[in-house]
Amino acid sequence: MHILMYHLVQDLPGPMAVPPDRFAAQMELLAAGPYTVVTEDDLHTMVARGVPLPANAVLITFDDGYANTVTTVLPVLERLGLPAVMAVCGGYLAGERPRHVRHPVQEMADLDQVRQWAASGRAVAAHSYTHQRLTAVSDLARLWQTAGDREVLTELLGRVPRTFAYPYGAYDARVQRAVAELYPLALATDDHHRADLRHPYALSRIQIDPGWSLAAFRAALDSDTDPAAAQRAARETDARTRPEEHCR
Repeated sequence: MHILMYHLVQDLPGPMAVPPDRFAAQMELLAAGPYTVVTEDDLHTMVARGVPLPANAVLITFDDGYANTVTTVLPVLERLGLPAVMAVCGGYLAGERPRHVRHPVQEMADLDQVRQWAASGRAVAAHSYTHQRLTAVSDLARLWQTAGDREVLTELLGRVPRTFAYPYGAYDARVQRAVAELYPLALATDDHHRADLRHPYALSRIQIDPGWSLAAFRAALDSDTDPAAAQRAARETDARTRPEEHCR
């Protein structure tokens, strides 16, 4: 399977902001097949019980909990009937977003918006309490970032989060142990390993490049399950395409 990682869906410069028109075209491609977009529940069932996922399975994820994940992304997903996972920081919802955390935009989803996402039937994952790099904090801080986030999200949303997304993709053995005590699986951002469901605390994802054409996006989906191979296939596809075709 492939796990796709988005951040912003917005017309902004930078490697984390996919233009809305390209995002919509990508979702339409997924909805049309031959891909099967699976739910968080499907992934957990696979990991816990060994129930096979459909061929060409794809999980769609969004990190950080931006407001436009609800205002821009959710209407597209609703129109096409696609599930997805939104990873949020409980501290942001509790009004504790630290100033040192820099995002391309500061428009994070508020509690009502995250509840709107959850009410749509889509999953909310934990992303640490205040988006700390968990490999660089004390044991006590690591505990609060993982357990505190779980506690706050459970209280605010009425459902225990079952998936954790590592902030900055940073994890080591200590971080994995802390997460494994609280969550059945965790999402990484590592481009160099397969999304191996036998290792549920280091599930790799493909970060979607804002500049990819639709052909490049398809090439990534049709590549090997190694995210690095998917990125390479997308780049090679666009390298063979005339520049004027990139925005189609």
